[in-house]
Amino acid sequence: MLPPTAIECFDILMAAKFLATQDETGKVNVVPIVTMKPYDDKTLIFGNLMMRKSLRNLQEDNRVSACVITSNLKCYEVTGKFRGFEKAGKYFDTISNISLIRYTAYGSVRSVGIIDVESVCTPLKNPIIGLISGVVTTPSRKKLKEGRMHPNVVEKFERLTAAKVIATKEDGHPRVIPILVLRATDPNTLAFSCGSSTNVSLLKEGDYVASSVLTMDAIAYQVKGRFEGFKRSRLGKIGQIDVKEVYSASPPRPGEALT
Repeated sequence: MLPPTAIECFDILMAAKFLATQDETGKVNVVPIVTMKPYDDKTLIFGNLMMRKSLRNLQEDNRVSACVITSNLKCYEVTGKFRGFEKAGKYFDTISNISLIRYTAYGSVRSVGIIDVESVCTPLKNPIIGLISGVVTTPSRKKLKEGRMHPNVVEKFERLTAAKVIATKEDGHPRVIPILVLRATDPNTLAFSCGSSTNVSLLKEGDYVASSVLTMDAIAYQVKGRFEGFKRSRLGKIGQIDVKEVYSASPPRPGEALT
């Protein structure tokens, strides 16, 4: 059941919201879903607007995880089951009446997805302290001429005001982990601080994970790669991802491979 504070956060139109899914092989995918909102304390709904890989994944596996991060770093993660899509009715009307949807230049909502909430957690502890410590502990970028991540992608991960998450699995179920500081140390590697994110313990060395970034100006990318484990420095514990795939995750071409 969603507590009132979680309902308030998911109901903020401009809050960053992410949806993690997985395909039939268990490979995770995580992308921003700006239309996601609560219908009641047991249900999240979202618009099918230019969805590609997530749409296919939902048809193959109904286990999902959703995460919201507000501008003041309030955060909730929800795990649940995807019930299906509705093309008309109360859920469809709720999403269709969002002003952002009515006036979008990218077409209307085709259908509305429904998630039955199973569990809720607050995965960020002392986020302001975590943000400061993350800036100090996470390695700075090395200068390399080229790599899998274009400089535009690297720059988005560098933004402290951008929302960032990592998706992995726990007992076969997708999970979304909010990460306050996640930056490219080179065009093929992402490094992140473990401060404040209590669920980083879900990450296991060798796992194939997905990560997504959403900026304040609604530009998003998704990368996928191998989690290489944690390394301890004198300033803290640092996680590292070896990037293998890079995708656009925002209009006009969401889901387009960039590598």
